[in-house]
Amino acid sequence: MHEKNLAEHRSPNQKKSRVIIGAAILLVIVAALLISQLIAPPRSVAAYCKVYKEEKTRLTTLPGTTWPSGVFDDSLSDASEFTKSFGRLEKVAPNEIRPDIATLQSIYQKMHDDPSQAIAASLSGISAETSVKSWTNSHCTR
Repeated sequence: MHEKNLAEHRSPNQKKSRVIIGAAILLVIVAALLISQLIAPPRSVAAYCKVYKEEKTRLTTLPGTTWPSGVFDDSLSDASEFTKSFGRLEKVAPNEIRPDIATLQSIYQKMHDDPSQAIAASLSGISAETSVKSWTNSHCTR
């Protein structure tokens, strides 16, 4: 009988502890999401140009001649490196060129995933590449 009373007393305390732990975990998740939104890089011409210069410098150190990019005036052996660069640019790109940046990121990812589709993918991205290159040249000093 005494053991039964102890079990009954533990049960509400265990439930209370689980609720408190669950609430704490939820609070940490919400806080992490808020912090990540607050420290997200700003979408601006200055931020775009800064990231563009960083990526252009990074890409020039990589070898290759297989996959060209008119935006970066470079060719690489690994198309996924352009995918990474366009992904970084997409995070800070002003809304006027953001869709074209996302298109180029997708195209280079397709080239990386299935090289047999490279010609078709590159042809579908000519307009986006021209737009981004022109915008970059007119807004970012080299």
